[in-house]
Amino acid sequence: MERAIVTTYGGINSKVGELLVNRLVPNRYVEAIGPFVFLDHLYPTVQQPKNPSAPNGQDAHPHRGIATFSYIFSGALEHFDSNGHHGIVEAGGAQWMNAGNGVIHDEHFSPDFQAKGGIMHGLQFWINLPAVNKAEAPDYMAVQPHDIPEVTLPNEAGVMRIVIGACGDNRSPVKTFSEQFMYHIKLNPKSSFTCETKAALEYAAFVPSEEATINGQKVSKSELIVFDKDGGSITFINNNITEITIILFGGEPYTEDIYAEGPFVMNNRLEIAHAYRDFFNGKYGTINYENKH
Repeated sequence: MERAIVTTYGGINSKVGELLVNRLVPNRYVEAIGPFVFLDHLYPTVQQPKNPSAPNGQDAHPHRGIATFSYIFSGALEHFDSNGHHGIVEAGGAQWMNAGNGVIHDEHFSPDFQAKGGIMHGLQFWINLPAVNKAEAPDYMAVQPHDIPEVTLPNEAGVMRIVIGACGDNRSPVKTFSEQFMYHIKLNPKSSFTCETKAALEYAAFVPSEEATINGQKVSKSELIVFDKDGGSITFINNNITEITIILFGGEPYTEDIYAEGPFVMNNRLEIAHAYRDFFNGKYGTINYENKH
């Protein structure tokens, strides 16, 4: 039995700085998929080579109560935060940051990518933390491409990268606080792959820049589909003559209250007020851009 599709959503364009993104989660149909409460798709954009400029802090911003996760299809991002973390990650890698009880971070194109230019393309997720973990100190991990395990799909259909969570004996190094997953499926031309799902988990799929057929439904570029809460299988079909990418993600339902405002996701309105108060009182610290350790 196939898992039914309950929602198809094409997103809404939004500007983030000078970049155009497709805002997909939350939307009028779903507030979250498992612990994933936010998804932006940074459209593939050509960046011309230029003299690299160092960050000046104008794009720095706070977070609290979530883990941010930037997954890079092409290009490269540099990360700084007020907890002293720094990292550079290129295509196939990710920037993971646990905002915990409050941190300021700044993500921008890496100096090398600025100098060389190229196509920037990626995703940003916010992963909601359980209430007990929202009070923890911030943390960070630069997830390099070689850190992410890959499994070969049956019948030479392609490969699947275990970006978050586990699949069989293969586990991502990304720290998690509940049962959650994100798989990057690379499906070969004229190929298909069927994935069995767990009834207790929530599932969604996203097709970034190619078209796919998922459980019999054609899914367009930069389109999100959300499945119902019953079990069953999900079949991905690539009818194209080139490889396509599909992101499958979700996890156990988030059962605590969700209150989101600006860059903060907490469990009640008072906690949101405290998040703003602590930020304006300087408790999140400041970024030292000279610290690259």
